[in-house]
Amino acid sequence: MVFFAPHSLDVAISKPFFNGSSWPWYGVDLFSTVFHKGLKAVPIVIALGAIGFLVEAVFARRKGRAPYAARWFSNPEKRLLYLLAGMAASVLLVWWLKGTTGVSCPWDAKPFGGNRIIVDPSFSLFFRSGNCWPAGHAGTGFCLFSLYFMLRDEHPRAARFGFAFAMLMGILCGTTRLMQGAHFASHNIATMLIDWLVCAGIYAQMFARGTINKNIRAAFTSPMGLPAAIVLTALWWTFVFDIPLAKQLLERAGSDQLLFLFGTLAAFFFVGAALLTLMSALPKPLFRLMAALFALCGATGFTGAMLYGVIFTPDMVRNFIATDVREASQYLGVRTTAIFLFAAVPPLWAAWLAGRGAKGECAAGSRLARLGKSLKTGAKRTLGALVFLAMGVGIIFLNFQTFAGVMREDKTLRYQIAPVNVIYSGIRTLATDASPDAKRVRAVVDPTPVLATKSEKPTLFVVFVGETTRSANWQLSGYERATNPKLSTVKDLISFPRVAACGTSTDVSLPCMMNRIGRSDYDRKRILAEEALPDVLKRAGAEVLWIDNQSGCKGVCAGVPSRRPTADDKNCPDGVCYDAVFTSEIARAAADLKPGSTTVLFLHMYGSHGPAYFKGSPDERKVFRPECTAADLSSCPIEDIRNAYDNSVIETDSVLADAIGVLRKAAEEKGVNTGMLWVSDHGESLGENGLFLHGAPYMMAPDEQLVVPMVMWFSDAFAETYGVDRAALAERAKKDATHEHLYSTVLGLLNVESKTYRKAFDLTEGD
Repeated sequence: MVFFAPHSLDVAISKPFFNGSSWPWYGVDLFSTVFHKGLKAVPIVIALGAIGFLVEAVFARRKGRAPYAARWFSNPEKRLLYLLAGMAASVLLVWWLKGTTGVSCPWDAKPFGGNRIIVDPSFSLFFRSGNCWPAGHAGTGFCLFSLYFMLRDEHPRAARFGFAFAMLMGILCGTTRLMQGAHFASHNIATMLIDWLVCAGIYAQMFARGTINKNIRAAFTSPMGLPAAIVLTALWWTFVFDIPLAKQLLERAGSDQLLFLFGTLAAFFFVGAALLTLMSALPKPLFRLMAALFALCGATGFTGAMLYGVIFTPDMVRNFIATDVREASQYLGVRTTAIFLFAAVPPLWAAWLAGRGAKGECAAGSRLARLGKSLKTGAKRTLGALVFLAMGVGIIFLNFQTFAGVMREDKTLRYQIAPVNVIYSGIRTLATDASPDAKRVRAVVDPTPVLATKSEKPTLFVVFVGETTRSANWQLSGYERATNPKLSTVKDLISFPRVAACGTSTDVSLPCMMNRIGRSDYDRKRILAEEALPDVLKRAGAEVLWIDNQSGCKGVCAGVPSRRPTADDKNCPDGVCYDAVFTSEIARAAADLKPGSTTVLFLHMYGSHGPAYFKGSPDERKVFRPECTAADLSSCPIEDIRNAYDNSVIETDSVLADAIGVLRKAAEEKGVNTGMLWVSDHGESLGENGLFLHGAPYMMAPDEQLVVPMVMWFSDAFAETYGVDRAALAERAKKDATHEHLYSTVLGLLNVESKTYRKAFDLTEGD
């Protein structure tokens, strides 16, 4: 309720009470006078009564007689103090949280005509605007949980009535305010949970301190029967792991389709129970191991979906596996770890305790008797699984038209059914999709390419592969911020503002853009099985070097020399290099050129890799502040995320401008034919529509992840030697391009004769 308030469900529940312009129930006298103001008197009267009995008890003890309340309690003073403490602590905590969590009321929210966005509660030491989470008026009733705890030891029956009274009061108070637009349903539920925990905690300290540790230890170590473990685990899968899916279903089916939502979740519960029941036929250690694996996978998917909007398709699992230690460490944080543990620990606990303490299946008796017992148990579990499965499928068929329509509209929803989504995608990736970095014999696509242009002067051409730079935040693509302060002043720079990426992750885009097979005829197996652009250039006679400041070349550099950047003290603090280190790499390459040689440098940048965008630029060169430095981007204001990302884009701009400066100097002083091309591998989501990072399925990926910028620069000597019409190329840059143009464009720029060259995809040839 704190980390993942169900906003879509809240809006759906409140929608019937809003007429499009106002909340009709807000002006009803019965609600305002009786339910709002009048019910507040109930806990006040109870508290005053408790104070009166407590004062009477104190005076009675002084006079040596038994207090009046002693006829009900063995220690009335302690019980009355507990009642007052529980009520006061509940009210004060809810009051404090209302003022400091910054959550606005429905009547101020944008879906109901207001100007505030709906946000999760966040915590502060200071009072902020909002004042609506948790629900204060619901606490009028729920603070009376202290009645239950006061009575439970000596008057259990009365305690049950006290509990029912507190629930009734809390629901009545909360519902009336919900109908008036003052609170969402989750605000009321949060109040109920908070007040229960407060009252229970104080009770434990005052009346059960001696046994509470023993009770907790027993609760977490007592054996759990297989049926109980199956039900608990299936419930957890459905109502925790499937929260991201439930939000998507509600948004796509419509906020008025609550019956469809709960029906679908019920179906998932029964199908999950069927799967777990079948798994329980395995030997208990194997069942526990598999249940634990599902728990870890489900928690991983849940954390990724809730924090970053990640969908664990096979492509995402491949991207996840390809992440190196440097990248993976950026995702670790206190909140990330806490959310993962929250999701993982309960099903892991159930898996650990499942079936322990039960009598073994190999009890005394004949082998035939044991076999018969095993078969009988197996038959029961199979029958139970079939019954669960039939119930789940039956519920789906009752809502089949809506269910099928939603699933057809967005096929990625199937990859959000947790935890089987992560298991399925993982198995599919591992079984059918080898790593692009794996060693393999690659097919030679052209054994005899030729460098058709011969020049007495050496040639140095630099291909920068950017990381995670999107057109939406690139000044040369129309972004309002000055994220290209240096490149925007470079003479003869050719800017392509919109280039369609081949994929939404480096693992997909990098091999694709460097291969003769592009997105129009995409075939990952063929792409990974063939030599890439660097191999063709090397085979044509060019000196090729790949320098990687990222997590690897994804197999693209397998046939050419490759290495990490040469570290220096200025640009590589703690052994991790900023992209500025490439400037000296280019300078060294320019100094070592041989007459008549052609050298091509492929430089793979760190760029704007997230979620730690702030690490992409040194502190002294940051322009926009404050920056988001948290691993979980959803905990930062969008503006802080944007600041950190834009600072990393400015760093990329500086690196490219400095590289052009080195190349210009080599051309002017030594007559070297120099040129440069830079393009980003994919874009990035910065919180738009709840998405963060990249790697969304291609079919549903937003433009933020698919549209990237590209720039080119050529010295006069290069343009003259290789016949590059810079004016025509600049005119062509006004139109959209794709990653598929890169391969043939580089071959065209360097005048490489190759049977893999496609004139239609050479940008130097116009349309």
